[in-house]
Amino acid sequence: MKKTTMLRKLLEKPGVLIVPPAYDCLSARVAEATGFKAVLMAAGLTGDAQIGVPNFGLATASEIINCAKYIAHSVNIPLIVGVEDGWGGALASYRTVQEVIRAGAAGLYINDQKHLKLIRTPHNLVDVLPRDEFLGKMGAVLEARDKEDKDFIIIARIDAGAMMADAEVIARAKACIKLGVDIILPHAIPPESKYPRKDKAGLTKLYKAIGAPEAKIWCNGLKNITAKDCADMGAKISVPDDSPTVPVKNLLVNVYRDMHTALCGTPDKGTSGSGKVNMLGDKEFWKKIENKYVP
Repeated sequence: MKKTTMLRKLLEKPGVLIVPPAYDCLSARVAEATGFKAVLMAAGLTGDAQIGVPNFGLATASEIINCAKYIAHSVNIPLIVGVEDGWGGALASYRTVQEVIRAGAAGLYINDQKHLKLIRTPHNLVDVLPRDEFLGKMGAVLEARDKEDKDFIIIARIDAGAMMADAEVIARAKACIKLGVDIILPHAIPPESKYPRKDKAGLTKLYKAIGAPEAKIWCNGLKNITAKDCADMGAKISVPDDSPTVPVKNLLVNVYRDMHTALCGTPDKGTSGSGKVNMLGDKEFWKKIENKYVP
């Protein structure tokens, strides 16, 4: 069975699909070996672990897609890939979908940001495309999907709530569903929202306003919740976040710490080494470049 078909069938089953993030072939294989039915390749983790750049939109389309190809072919479970904003407008996003499918992935998520995040900008204060332009891009994404593999899963990550009202998040989500998007990820929620991200009851109302449970929602923003919690909220898919049973958010940090500990005493210096890896990939350097050239 094709992995795209596998993922679609998993999403048709009752309950919530828990999808842990992986950043390379080894972490994906560990996820598979521990029983997960699908795995997520987040661009941020991958950029740090495989390319050596921080999560500031520095990884290119070809770099991320190559990493996705290696991971997809290393496991027998479906892979979902984060593709940022598709690395461009409707035409570039069309090609991105083609290449991600040809790389062997089973799904992707794409956001509505106008450009990749600036370092100086707070995490949830991002500028987004006008609604009509974003929906045009999503139309191109869906057409590319349908021509390559109709079972491939498209997820729309909506960040419009960062700078706009709740109504815009719901309007974009419903419009995406009408176009044929499979899953909605309402990611950035405005601080004054009546659907606060860290409030289970608030998110339940937001998901219902979008159309859950008929509309498939990616649960995001809550810590220490179970699959049953997500199902009760009306969500269909969830990426663990600081769960007591699946502490995957800090997976890369933990791996770094273990490797550093194991190798600390091995250099032929007569004493233990104490060097530290810059987990943020020269963040200060990129901050200086942005301060110098970005208004």
